[in-house]
Amino acid sequence: MSERTYLDENEGRSLTSRRGFLTGSAAALAGGALMAVPGAAFAHNTPEPPTDIDMLNFALTLEHLEAVFYTQGLKKFDANDFMKYLKNNRPYSEQGINGTLEGEEVRMEFTILRDHEQTHVEFLQGVIRSLGGKPVPECTYNFQKTAFKSVGNFFEVARVLENTGVTAYDGAVAHIENAKLQTAGATIATVEARHAAYLNLINGAQPFPSVFDKPVAPRKICGAVAPFIVSCPEPYGPYESLDALCSRLPNTVRK
Repeated sequence: MSERTYLDENEGRSLTSRRGFLTGSAAALAGGALMAVPGAAFAHNTPEPPTDIDMLNFALTLEHLEAVFYTQGLKKFDANDFMKYLKNNRPYSEQGINGTLEGEEVRMEFTILRDHEQTHVEFLQGVIRSLGGKPVPECTYNFQKTAFKSVGNFFEVARVLENTGVTAYDGAVAHIENAKLQTAGATIATVEARHAAYLNLINGAQPFPSVFDKPVAPRKICGAVAPFIVSCPEPYGPYESLDALCSRLPNTVRK
């Protein structure tokens, strides 16, 4: 199934498609060496309920990945690269946009996306510390041979990551016990949804593909983003490893 149309399919299949896209990208890298954190590693039962700090560190793990993704991508591609791509490719016209998107303008929007993700990182770090917890650090990622192969790939992977982020927050918020933290998580989730809608549009997909978004269990999200994670520091914040954090996360969506 084309990644350009996966969001137009039923939501029950969306995570599978996203994981397939990411896994397919990783396969081009070092014979699949990026699969150091496979989803299967998180298949066993959670030993005890996760704490709010666990859930916040899960969110921070995703925000680190997105912040680094945009930072590196914007270093790789300048406004001229964006301009050349948009001059020769107009996927957004499929959604009724007949004008020309300027490369400099779109790149500026990507800098705003980067700034949002960096702010989310700083916010989550501050909240975790205020609760007496230890924030997890950045990992090492490899986007070079997949997401950064072209501006088009950069756009598409950004779309996949942001849509995955929406389902991740939707699946995580209900597992947070503190009502104020639930509200904070929800305010980030809606911003991620705005990012996703914009990226859907410029990639030629429906900006708002369904009436309801489908939440995905946090542990399954760990497996979905694993292909872009090369390695993480150990210990990983207060955990022995990223695996240890992911193993603490819920494998189901709270109803």
